[in-house]
Amino acid sequence: MRTTTVLSACATVALVACTSENGPTEPEGTETMAPAAAPVAAAVNLWRERGPHRFGTVIGGAIGVMTNSAGQSVVYGFGGCDVVQGSGSQCTVSHIAIYNPVTDAWTGDAANEASVWMSNGVGTIGGKLYVTGGYPTHDRTDGMSRRAWAYDPAARQVTPLADMPRATAEGVTGVINGRLYVLPGSCDSNLWPRPGYCQQEPIRRLYRYDPATNKWGARKSAPHYHRSGAGGVIGGKFYVVGGFNGFDPVAHLDVYDPATDTWTTRAPLPTAGRAIGTVLLGKLYVIAGSNAYVYDPGTNKWSSIAAPAWGHEGVVRVVINGKPKLLAVGGHHGPGFEPNNTEVYTP
Repeated sequence: MRTTTVLSACATVALVACTSENGPTEPEGTETMAPAAAPVAAAVNLWRERGPHRFGTVIGGAIGVMTNSAGQSVVYGFGGCDVVQGSGSQCTVSHIAIYNPVTDAWTGDAANEASVWMSNGVGTIGGKLYVTGGYPTHDRTDGMSRRAWAYDPAARQVTPLADMPRATAEGVTGVINGRLYVLPGSCDSNLWPRPGYCQQEPIRRLYRYDPATNKWGARKSAPHYHRSGAGGVIGGKFYVVGGFNGFDPVAHLDVYDPATDTWTTRAPLPTAGRAIGTVLLGKLYVIAGSNAYVYDPGTNKWSSIAAPAWGHEGVVRVVINGKPKLLAVGGHHGPGFEPNNTEVYTP
């Protein structure tokens, strides 16, 4: 078992330029705050390797978390591509992987279909996990999907939901007051090679799903693009950070307030580009490539923390023996290439 310990680290990270003068225009109702300075402090922290993913070397999957009757977290993995099986449709993972952080054991639900590649992430509402968008297979020949579905772990059942208003993939998902919020990510390849085909306003349009009515609705568009960005909900607001504008890395942090249907831009992520993240103890934790950070909404500042030893596809908040931690699963983005590795972080 490998242990990574950081006692202190102070670093100033240069931001990658992400927009030009002809970049996306902020929609009406958006308030922009002055960016904070780059981080200068680091938190004491610890990563430990856990048991490897026993159901394939998976990349491009999505993970979500639920709490069982004992108050312990259970992690669920949906779709992805098993790189050992090759590429294209042959590598697409169709089963649901299940991980118990307390026992460090993987099981699975092979009876339910969960084929999806690069979805918009997972949201948990009322005992069910919700997954939207993505590509049906790794080769992407079928294009992005409008599909939405819910998985009930207790019943071991997948239920189709109303389709999204548009096909989406590589987006960011959050849950506020029992509703699912999805910010799309990928460009519409049907518009290629039209100039600016990746700078289409619908890519920034936020969608909300209400499980009570099984209906989708459009909300205010985000001020920036966030393909393959990270997100989380703090204090009833949806935080979305990093990712790409088409193929250009971005560092923007945009915050959505459902009470006013408006966005606010806050301090940018120190490292632009693809990111994964979640909320722990009221702060946003983000892994971006070989770096990891924590954002404090109270101070509007980012601090550096230890990065995991391996690259990962997703990270969730879990409770292990009553203590909140982060769990990073699978993937290959970041240091090293071991898509079946699992690591747990103690703040």
